[in-house]
Amino acid sequence: MIYKFDKKELTQKGQYFKIPGPGFLPRYQTPISPRENFITALNGGKPHWLPDYYDITTLCPACYPDASARGFVMGAEGPDYMEDSRKGGLDAFGVDWEYIPVAGGSMVRPGKPFLEDISEWREKVKLPDVDAWDWEGSRSANAELLETDDHVRVMWIFTGFFERLISLLEFENAAVALIDEEQKEEVHGFLDACCGVYEKIARHYKEDFGCDILYVHDDWGSQRAPFFSPDTCMEMLVPHVKRLVDYAHSLGMRYEFHSCGKNEALVPCYLATGADIWAPQEQNDVSRILEEVKGEMMIGLWGNDPDADDGTAYREGSEFGRRYSQDYRNRPVYHCDLFNINEKWREGMYVSSREILE
Repeated sequence: MIYKFDKKELTQKGQYFKIPGPGFLPRYQTPISPRENFITALNGGKPHWLPDYYDITTLCPACYPDASARGFVMGAEGPDYMEDSRKGGLDAFGVDWEYIPVAGGSMVRPGKPFLEDISEWREKVKLPDVDAWDWEGSRSANAELLETDDHVRVMWIFTGFFERLISLLEFENAAVALIDEEQKEEVHGFLDACCGVYEKIARHYKEDFGCDILYVHDDWGSQRAPFFSPDTCMEMLVPHVKRLVDYAHSLGMRYEFHSCGKNEALVPCYLATGADIWAPQEQNDVSRILEEVKGEMMIGLWGNDPDADDGTAYREGSEFGRRYSQDYRNRPVYHCDLFNINEKWREGMYVSSREILE
């Protein structure tokens, strides 16, 4: 159905907490739900407005040990984990994380890696019993949200494949393990076991929480370049990621890569996994990436001007919406920026994209 844009849509229906706060952003009177709009875009259709980060509900249940270890329990249980003393600790694989308040995140305590060599993993790593976690408790705690929320539901696996190696071996040894012929077989064995664990988590996300998008955190690069060559990535990481992507798809979920770094050289690798969404960091050549993916993957885009006056912000947001709403089916994108969003910038983006996509 076609819904012509009506300025009454800008009448506030509700509000979103601004990140990091204080303050709120308005929720508009959209013609369809944020979830329906986002899913339409993911399914290759034309959305009614440019999908936006605030169309998403991020849910990270407390029953998942990595959520508290990483200081990122989200949803109805989140307020119980706001104190720094409740952040950090052991993750699902038994690795101890330390929450760093000034960074707003956790890191593995350095200097004493869990494994000296990946060949030790069968002896020292106890794979988690995912089904034994208190899924029912977390589902019950979030029951009201699950019943009433109409946003696309995104749930995280915090530590992907390369990052899991780093957490156990520290960075240098993890990087070497990917290219050392004597370690490659054990790396594949371990990542295969990881995939089995992640598949169980994904199943619970879908069955217990109605997850729409499995969001997997696995940084593959630095500010300047990838951590490894495309050939190494294709050989050592892509097969395991593809297995998890295929499993997520079999459950009716989509797969989003959180993969920081200047990684445009790895675009063929991301595509080979079959993943549905990737939000490359701003230092990447986004025009090149959009050209290379040819619509096979939704690309997250950054855009905002938190300090602009209302008129400037509205014009800039309008231009962003116009630029990326053109030819949408062949170039699906969403606005993934979330920090200090300028209300007028977001309004301009919404209005211009509604007028083009209606």
